[in-house]
Formats: sequence, structure tokens, C-alpha cells
Amino acid sequence: PMYDTAGSAKILSEGVGLPDKCTPENTAAIASDLAGKTYRLNCLEKGIEDDDVNFTRFLLLSRTGIVQHLNPKIPSKTSIVFTLPDSAGALYKALACFALRDIDFSKIESRPTAASLLNYLKFRSQQAHGRKARQRSGSPRFRYCFYLDFLASEVDEISQNALHHLNEQSDYLRILGSYPQKSRLVGPIAAAVEELKNSNNQLSSEEVSLSTLPSDEDDEKKKLNIGIIGYGVFGEFLSKQLVKKHKVSCIDPFDKSKEAEEIGVEYYPMFDMMSFLSDLDVVIIAVPMIEFEDVVSKLPVDKLRGKLVVEVCPLNSHPKSVMLQNFGPDVDILCSNPMFGPSLSDNNESPSPVSWDGLPMIYEKVRIADMRRCDKFLSIFERERCQMVEMTAEQHDASTSDAEFVTHLTGRLLDRQLLPPTPVMSKEYAALCDVADMTAADSFDLFYGMFKYNSRAKDLLKKMRENIAKVERQLAAKEAYLAASAEMKNNDRKQLIEECKILLREVASSSNIAAKVEEKDGKPAESKITETSQKES
Repeated sequence: PMYDTAGSAKILSEGVGLPDKCTPENTAAIASDLAGKTYRLNCLEKGIEDDDVNFTRFLLLSRTGIVQHLNPKIPSKTSIVFTLPDSAGALYKALACFALRDIDFSKIESRPTAASLLNYLKFRSQQAHGRKARQRSGSPRFRYCFYLDFLASEVDEISQNALHHLNEQSDYLRILGSYPQKSRLVGPIAAAVEELKNSNNQLSSEEVSLSTLPSDEDDEKKKLNIGIIGYGVFGEFLSKQLVKKHKVSCIDPFDKSKEAEEIGVEYYPMFDMMSFLSDLDVVIIAVPMIEFEDVVSKLPVDKLRGKLVVEVCPLNSHPKSVMLQNFGPDVDILCSNPMFGPSLSDNNESPSPVSWDGLPMIYEKVRIADMRRCDKFLSIFERERCQMVEMTAEQHDASTSDAEFVTHLTGRLLDRQLLPPTPVMSKEYAALCDVADMTAADSFDLFYGMFKYNSRAKDLLKKMRENIAKVERQLAAKEAYLAASAEMKNNDRKQLIEECKILLREVASSSNIAAKVEEKDGKPAESKITETSQKES
């Protein structure tokens, strides 16, 4: 098997990369007539498919749609993708949005959701339902995406009504685009094809046939040239993973040449910023948030043109606005937050970094012209099996800013003096130690940035103090209650003992009186009582 049918024809024509015991003389390729002509192969047999109505569908992708070139006289088709809640009849209700408006389908299929979309839906669910959504044990481990093609343009009134109706029932809905039916070309594509035909009308078909394929380019072997501005703890942590398959350089106001050289990173001093930026594909700004605006404002914008600029701050709204204000439209912008980092317990001398498997990576493609380069950068985290979650910077901050601030605040309160090492520890104690290790490895500037750019941070600090005071009051009240209970029990015991003593004295006193009476009369007291009773009778 090859990457595509044209690729198999190319391999066979060159005779390089064939499987063992396969030669151009004993091997054939299943490919199109065009591929055979392009690579000068002999056609042994045509029409070998067992289903003559079978066809391959190709889609021409563009960042700008062609819906403005679709008029009512051109039959159109629209492709959408959506997810539905896990409930009975959900798909039936979704399809009814189109059936009620007499909109026909040409295709519908379902596929498992991508990991990034599944994690985004989980974040949405947690944001909507809070803690109950996180504690719900029955949440599905995978969900289905439904791909639907309907025979109408997205700008038609009936289509708009159907899509609004579907959006109310779905968890996620995206319109992939509208285009003409039956492979008809419109707009600038049609004009470009017509111009190509006119310019090449004197050439033969063999002279204008394809000579290279997009698949020929081996992206896996092309390394990104990545530069890190700010080679602190987190910048060094990232570079250990990036340097494995890419060329990495760094720049920092402090001399980091020794640390960079140990892991194969090239160090530049701050005065050599021009040389540092000259050949980069990706620029990662890994500085504390309180310094972010100052650092960005001093960057030479001309040297950033055509590059991808990535920020990795714990909050994204402020860095996003700063970059949009300072960078022009020719600079690609990616906001991200790798929600993991180094800790004091990490072995920095180890040549292999810690695993990122299962750790969340939040990102937003704010402004991307070179999507291929952006996807290649994000694939670094995908290959490390991170949980890729795409959401806007505003959604990210609303969902995680409070939790991140409280986590780092708790870690700074729980220093190592409060968490001494023990030979045996519970899971809860181990988790607290991990939090303390993680936050102790981060700089105070990072924590201050979480405080400064989170409008609710002061309220969270106040709530933390109130909770500590509440716990102290509860402890004092419990202690006073137990002391009072013990005192009351002690007083009751003393009173009981005194009452027993009094009772014993009374018993002893009664016994002495009876003995004296018996001695005086010469008869037992009981006999006197009997005689007295007989006289009364």
C-alpha cells in the first residue's frame, strides 16, 4: 500500500522504494490514466473496478468561501459537521430540522470525534454544569461526529432556518462550506482555470501534465526553526522536548549559554536580537505576563513578518490583545497554554524529559495564514499524546483562570516545611506534595501575573482568608464544646459522689438510731413494731 494511487505510479516509475522481491518488471500499480501518462507507464488494462458507479470525491479547499458567487440558478450543496447529545431520538430530531423544510440530503455518515473536539466538548460541559459534570461517571469516552451534505446553499432562507434549528439541538455545529453541485467551477477558480487553458492551448496534454505531487514533499524530514524568547524555567522545559526533532535557539537577558548548550539549544544575547529572529519559522514568547507587553513592544516587527508567534502564558486574553495591537496582519498569532510544566522533583540531569501523555494543551488559532506550519507546530504536542483542546482565549480564561490561581496559591501556602517527607503517605498527601513541587518550580512573577490579570483574584484571596478563619472558628468551637462537655461530666461525677456520701451517711445514721432503741427496751426494734401494730388492732 502507498500514500495514494498516483504515488504508487511514481514509485513504480522510479523503481526506488519498492517492497522486497518487487521490481518494475513484476509489479503493477493501480492508478488513474493521468498518473500513467505523467510517469510514462504502460496501461495493461482499463476499467478494472467491479462497481462502475464507484468514484473518488475531491474537494478544493480555500480560506475564503465562494458562497457569494452562488446565485439561485446554480444548484448548490452544503457540507456541515455536528455532534449530538447522547439521548434517545437525537439524530431523528436533528434530521427533522431539514425534513420539515423539504431539504434533501446527498450524504450522511458518522465518525468518532477527534481528541481535540472531544476535550473541547468536555470543557464546555464542565463550564455549563460545573462540578457535577466532572463527577459524572457515566460520561462517554468517545462521541460521534455526523457529516451531512444537503442540497441547498447555506445563504438560502430555508437553510438558515434549518441550521438555526439544528444549532439549538446540537452540542457542536460547524458549516464547512457551500459549493456548486456536479463539480461546477465558479468565481476566481473558474477564471483561473479558463486562463490556464487559454495560455496553454498550444501545448500538448503531456507537456502540461503534472510532474510533482503535494505528497512528494516529506514534511516529517523538514525541521522547524524555533526560537524561544525568555529562557527561564518553562522555556528550558519546553526546549527539552522541541529540540528532539527541531532546531531550537533561545534568547534571554541573562547568560543562559551553559544551560542551552547542555541540551543542544543555541543561545543568543539580547543585543543580537536581529540575528536571532532572522531564520526562524516559529517564535515562542515564554516570559512572565507582567513583562509580556514590554517585551512585545520592543520586538522588531519587520523581522517577525511571515513568522508564527506563539505565547505560552497561563492566561491568554491579555497576551492576545497585546499581540493583535503590536503585530500586523502579516504575522501569524497562536495563543496557547500548555497546562503542565516542570517541578522540583523532576530530574533535570535526565537526558529525556518527563512524559506529556494525557496533559492538556489549550490553544487558539488567532490569525493564521500558513496553516501547514501552524499544524506542524501543534503536531509536536499531538505526537506527545497531549489532550489538544481548541478554544478562544476568552473561553480559556473564563474556564481555568480561577482554578489555576487557587492551585498556585495553595501550592505556595503548602511549602515543604508544612509537607515533610514521610516513608508512607496517602494519595491525598502525595497530591499535595505534587502541587507544592510544581508551584515551587514556577517563578513568583508568573504567580503575580495570574493575580494581576485575573479580575476575580482579590475575591478569591478574600474567600481563602474567610475559609481559613471559618475553619479556625470551627476548630475553636469544637475544642470549647469538648472542654465544656468534659467539665460538665466531671461536675456531674462529683455531684453524684456527694449524693452517694449523703445517702450513705443517712443509712448509717438510721442504723445507729435503731441499735440504740433496741438496747434501751431489751427487744429488737422489729418486735416493738409488731406489738404496736397488735395494740392498734
